Amino acid sequence: MRKAMGGAASEEEVEKGLEYFREFYAEHLLDHTQPYPGVREALAALAGRHLAVLTNKPLRFTLPILEGLDLARRFARIYGEDSFPRKKPDPMGLESLLEEFRVAPREALMVGDSEIDVETARNAGTWSCGVTYGLSSPQLAHCPPDLLVSNLLELVDALGEKRGESSGP
Repeated sequence: MRKAMGGAASEEEVEKGLEYFREFYAEHLLDHTQPYPGVREALAALAGRHLAVLTNKPLRFTLPILEGLDLARRFARIYGEDSFPRKKPDPMGLESLLEEFRVAPREALMVGDSEIDVETARNAGTWSCGVTYGLSSPQLAHCPPDLLVSNLLELVDALGEKRGESSGP
């Protein structure tokens, strides 16, 4: 918010702008939000695996988005920036998921659109998969993932999963 408002904005003005943004965003979460192509099909093909969301977005936004898109049911856990004392790229959240699922780091894969996601995977000792779409995807050039895909169905193929029909919209 500071960057958007400029260096002359006071802390009070920045905080007021941030609160306005949060209120507006909460009311318009799903106005133009849709899953990227291949996401629903990939999640259906990966059913049966331990899938989780670990985002730096607050849960008060994350959960309504995932529920509104009928994606929440695909994930065993959904964690946001407010779920742990430290957020990505700190490995705390990913390490917690590894412990919960009783999975070794090299048996796990973090998928994301930013260098922060790749750094989080590296910090936790897991594999990383970057996607070429999303708000932060251009940053991946600075921190290349182990695998880079332009559609999550490419990840399904890389994992050797059989593609099935989605059980729902």
